[in-house]
Amino acid sequence: MAKMVGLSRKLRLPWLKYTVDLVATGMEESEIKDKINEYLSFEIQSPTVLRKTREILMNIWVYENQYTLDLKDEAIRLLKKYPEYAVCINWCMMLAAYPVFIDMCKLIGKMSEFEDEITLAQLKNKLFDEWGERATLYHSIDKLIATLKEFEVLHCDKPGKYHINKTVVNNEEVSKFMLLAVMKIDDSGYYSFQELNALVYLFPFIYSVEKETILSDKRFSISSFGGELSVSLLDMNL
Repeated sequence: MAKMVGLSRKLRLPWLKYTVDLVATGMEESEIKDKINEYLSFEIQSPTVLRKTREILMNIWVYENQYTLDLKDEAIRLLKKYPEYAVCINWCMMLAAYPVFIDMCKLIGKMSEFEDEITLAQLKNKLFDEWGERATLYHSIDKLIATLKEFEVLHCDKPGKYHINKTVVNNEEVSKFMLLAVMKIDDSGYYSFQELNALVYLFPFIYSVEKETILSDKRFSISSFGGELSVSLLDMNL
């Protein structure tokens, strides 16, 4: 069965913040939906675009899958405590909700290791190789790029050519949440400590987590292979 694309509208941080604020109140799903409809109607005139945008916001922060369920409570707590890291935290929830966002971040992260410039043509070709040439994906890629520009993660010097704006994350609590989210979503088992501080899914963020922080958190399991520290997640709720 083909993977569902789903993430087909540009998102803005104020929309995500509004959704999180509603969820944090404990409001019922139907009421959240009505509130988002009303909120978005001031900026989005098309009923179809409004509905699609609302459902994306709901999918990230309201509807639950195995990943968002585990991450949501901590993500809301961190957003309340550190609103300046809204992009980082929403980024992790988008990874948890949408496989296409995972694959796009992975590709951009890998491409940026070798090239300073990311071209839209390259990105589309590589995603088409992964997902197949679907009209929904073609449309989604443009909206995903628009979202990354809205988040100020990418900037465009020439049409179809992008550079990454790096953001320094000077907060170990937020950085640790980012690692936990990616490790849970990626589910690759063990990671070297060096790998954890340079995950391709987190390509726009300059972050680090100290070994002592990992050692003191019960959610991580640490072992040593060939003299190198390896880290995995324990099978427990985040």
